[in-house]
Parts: sequence; structure tokens; C-alpha cells
Amino acid sequence: MKHKIEYLIILFFIKILCILPEKIRFKIAEFFAIVGYKFIKKRRIITLANLKMAFPDKSQEKIKKIALDSYKIMSKAFLSSLWFEEYLKEEGNVTIENMEVLDKAYSKGKGVIVACMHMGNMEASLKVAEKYHIVTVAKKQRNPYLDRLITKNRERINITLLKKSKRTSRELMKHIKRKDIIALFSDHRDKGATVNFFGETTIAPTGAVFLALRNDLPLIWTFNILNPDNTCTTKIVEEIQMIKTGNFKEDVQSNTQLLINKMEKIISIYPEQWMWFHDRWRLSKKIK
Repeated sequence: MKHKIEYLIILFFIKILCILPEKIRFKIAEFFAIVGYKFIKKRRIITLANLKMAFPDKSQEKIKKIALDSYKIMSKAFLSSLWFEEYLKEEGNVTIENMEVLDKAYSKGKGVIVACMHMGNMEASLKVAEKYHIVTVAKKQRNPYLDRLITKNRERINITLLKKSKRTSRELMKHIKRKDIIALFSDHRDKGATVNFFGETTIAPTGAVFLALRNDLPLIWTFNILNPDNTCTTKIVEEIQMIKTGNFKEDVQSNTQLLINKMEKIISIYPEQWMWFHDRWRLSKKIK
């Protein structure tokens, strides 16, 4: 009953929100961001610690500005997912740069692995589903009604959304055999390889690199920038020329570090676009 009540409240909020002009919706998202930054102390402390660790030369004033800007961008990204289909279809909302990189990789006839980042309006990158069927993986929502709503909305735009479970690897292999495009977030902390990221040792997910190496698939990487006018730009950067020495375990490690290095450079250029309130380096254990 609790989950159903939560779901109905969220559904009511979505309907009210979508009555408003889109510009007002994004203003509401900024308000939520400011409230969250000010009142959710734990996440604010993690955000500031992450930024100070990554950019030790930046002033505290600059760190705080990047932090709040990041909150606003993430809030806008999350809230716009509530009218996701409408946002994607609106002309000019999503621009995709270097689509030819994905076209070339797909033309090899093997399928493609795409390494994604928690940047900008990250889910808007799924606009490529207008041309290609996309398979991605997400955690199952605790609320089953909300989980079904999210899954249904994604499937309407030519996306297969797999839920993380013990069966995920087998399900992904089925889609690899079908030569689908598989998009996986590859920048946040997860089980995987030990890497150096902004000068600090941490863990990085190896899923994208592992699948590309194991199945001899092209690996490309992409990120998204949310623009000041609330449109966004998805940048398909390049196909990564992976290191292949014949030692699979070492190659997974080397290529994961290679990917993380590339992502670090982009985050350094657009720091306000990345999701900093994730406890990426487990700094919360050091700042208690």
C-alpha cells in the first residue's frame, strides 16, 4: 500500500508539473537543487570533499560554485526524465555530435558497446534510439509501480532497460548475439578494477571494457552537456583503440584505466556537468 500511495503522489506531481511551461519546470528543478544542497548535509559534504580532492588548486568559493551548478544540472536532468519522451522529441532539445562515429562502429556488423558518463542531461543521449535500438542497465526501483512506469516509458522510445541482477550478464550476452548497441555507465564507483582517478586510487566499473574485449566489439564513449537554455548536446567522442596484449585480465585493467583517463580530462573541462554528490572515492569514511 505504501508503494502505491507513493506512486500516486508522484504521478499526480508529474501531471501537475507537465501542465506548466517547460521553462518553469526547469526553474522548479533549480529550486529543488538549492534546497537539496543546503539541507542534505551529508551529500553536500561529500560533494565539496570530492571537488576539493579533484581540484586542490581551486578556491573554496569556486568549489562551492561548481558544486551548486552541478546540483542544478543534475536536478534538471532528473526532473526532465519525468517528461522524457516529450523532451527528446521536441526539435532542438537534443543535439548529437559525431553521429558518424557510432554509424561507423555499427557498420562493422558486430554490435557496439558504449561507455557513458553521469554528465549533463545524461539520459537524453538515448535520443540515438530514434535510429538504433539501445540496450542499457539500471538498478531496479524499490517501488515496483514506479519501476514499471520507468521501464514502460523507456521501451516506448526503442530502448530495452535491463535491471541489475544475477542474470544481467546472461541477458546482455543475448543482446550481444543480436548485435545490439549496449550502453553502460562507466564513470561511477562499482565492482571492477582499481584505477587512479584524479590522483586518488579508487574502483571503476569494467563492464563496458570487459564486454568489448571479450566479444571483440567496438567500444565508443560519449558524454552529455546541459546547455544554459536547457537544451543539451550529446558528444560521441571516439571509438577507443584498445590495448590488446593477449593477457585478458591485464587488458581489462589497462583499458579501464585508459577510459577513466579520458573521462577525467572531460570532467576537468566541464566540472559543473558531472555528478559530484556520489561518494566516488569513499571520502565519507575519511571526513566523519
